[in-house]
Amino acid sequence: MKTRIEQSIIWCLVLILGTMALAQPVIKSPAAILIEGNNGGIIWEKKSDEKRHVASITKILTMILVIEAVENNQFSLDDLVSVSESAKRQGGSQIWLEIGEQMSVKDLLYSLSVGSANDSAVALAEFHSGSELAFVEKMNEKAKEIGCTNTHFVNCNGLPENSHRVLEGQHYSTAKDIALVTFYAYKLPLFADLVSTYEYTVRPGQKGEVVLYNYNKLFLRGYPGADGVKTGMVEASGYCLSASAIREDLRLIAVVLGASSNQERYKDIVSILDYGYNNFKGILLASKSDVIMEIPVHHGKKEKIEIYAQDDLRVTLKKGVDTLPTIDLEIKEYLKAPVKKGECVGVIKAKLGEEIVGEMQAIAGEDVEKATIWLEISRSFLKILGIVKG
Repeated sequence: MKTRIEQSIIWCLVLILGTMALAQPVIKSPAAILIEGNNGGIIWEKKSDEKRHVASITKILTMILVIEAVENNQFSLDDLVSVSESAKRQGGSQIWLEIGEQMSVKDLLYSLSVGSANDSAVALAEFHSGSELAFVEKMNEKAKEIGCTNTHFVNCNGLPENSHRVLEGQHYSTAKDIALVTFYAYKLPLFADLVSTYEYTVRPGQKGEVVLYNYNKLFLRGYPGADGVKTGMVEASGYCLSASAIREDLRLIAVVLGASSNQERYKDIVSILDYGYNNFKGILLASKSDVIMEIPVHHGKKEKIEIYAQDDLRVTLKKGVDTLPTIDLEIKEYLKAPVKKGECVGVIKAKLGEEIVGEMQAIAGEDVEKATIWLEISRSFLKILGIVKG
């Protein structure tokens, strides 16, 4: 059952953005979804809540946890990871890690993304959390934090041979949840580079050198604006793909699960993305460098402060719709000094009528220190004299 928020987004896109009937994608894959990458709104879906094995698409969540650990200074991309026996004995796609071999977090991450290396996934999981089991627990926690409601993983790479529980149906997700995870991942700058890299070499110039080519190369090289994300295929899952493309101000994310062949999943992805780009457009409403508003600061050395959007505020509209959303600023009722630059002070909302089509945090554009008692007295005196308006 769709949540009220999801229903609101769908109705906003279908009713508010236009009333003309759109030619729906025709696909063979049993489960699929298309969302817009500006705010995560659902544009089109087919059995998107159906639980299915997702094979190596699992690794998107693995990458998220490792990237966030790097961003949080838990470890760096240059740190060396010692390979365990468990990591070495992974099957399927791999870079043939050896027990005791040391490889950087960076090389393991890129081999995971570009070459879908199962051994790299386990090596990173163990380095991150001490064991793959502990890492997988964090994966499931992260999935819930992102908003996934039908996702449960039992290993970090989606390889059935890794755990008998995968074959018993305990490793699963849905097209909708994978789209949510992918949408979240694109908030991490390193992720975009990982999944758009076409070729990567591990152990360059050394014994065991491996040149990896992206398993998603058919999409990356064949679709205008394509910039990732991840393929997956095992017998239990069929051919799966989470794919992203960006044109001008519109990123679209499409997911297909359970296709019968590589050609079918690619054809279905193209059909879904074409539907999105043929019928929708992205609009930049406010740049993060634009002053949204100037508001009062109580008890500050400065009495007013400029407010900015935390990031560029983009919305998705149906093509042919010329009415632009309005921008509303919902600020904390009482903004009191001291205020730090970059501090969240409220929410910027883009609205079409009463429908919210985009949101972004509102942040302070500068530091405002607390006023001294003498400055406060001086201001009060001037207000009494009517020289300064209160």
